Order: sequence, then structure tokens, then C-alpha cells
Amino acid sequence: MRMIGLFLLTGALALGLAACGGGDEQTSAKQDQAVETSTDTNAGAQEFTITAKNWNFSSDKEMVVKKGEKVKLNLVNKEGVHTIHNDELGIDLTTDKPAEFTADKTGEYVLKCSTVCGAAEDHEGMKISLKVVD
Repeated sequence: MRMIGLFLLTGALALGLAACGGGDEQTSAKQDQAVETSTDTNAGAQEFTITAKNWNFSSDKEMVVKKGEKVKLNLVNKEGVHTIHNDELGIDLTTDKPAEFTADKTGEYVLKCSTVCGAAEDHEGMKISLKVVD
């Protein structure tokens, strides 16, 4: 009787391990597909790198995009710790995570430092503009 129980237990373990192995292949395929999809999503995006030094933002190029374009913003902190926020565009930009969005309304948007980084007048002066044109 023990042999039958041991045989059934061994068979159940073998089936369980085989089922787990199949799941890994499916998971791997889904991950590959997700990587391809995210790469396609960023295709054609206007990308800007904003550099932050104490009480100053600068961009690697003029931040002007056309309405309907995808935008990707990166932040590099050279001095101090800074983040960028804008409610209208839904931007919460940190050095760890780029901000990505579609510029769907024309206008000039002020991006502000959202981390208190000095005296009030210095911190309030940390701004950079993004223009969305037709």
C-alpha cells in the first residue's frame, strides 16, 4: 500500500513540475512581447534631458513640440536633489523615472521643481518651459 502511495505522490510531483515549466515559457513569451510593445510605444517620441543644478534647470535642446507628439523627459541632477512637476501635463519627473506623455493641448507649460531645495525665492525660481505648438 505504501508503494502505491509513493508512486502516486511521485506522479503528482512530476505533473506539477511539468505544469510549472510550461508556465515559464508562456511568461517568457509575454515578457518578450511586453518589451517589444514598450519599445514601439516610445518610437518617434521627442526626447529631452533636463539638467538640474542648484536653483537652475537647463535642457539639452529647446523644448518645443508639436501638438499630438509623444514626449519623453529625463532628469539629471548635477547639484542637489530636484524633481519636476506639472499638473496640467501630469508630470512627476524624478531621476529614477522619466516622464512620458502625449502633448495634446497647445500652450506654454511651466515645469517647476517639486522638491524644496533651498530658500523660498531660490526654490520658486527653479522653472523650465515646454511649448506645445500646432
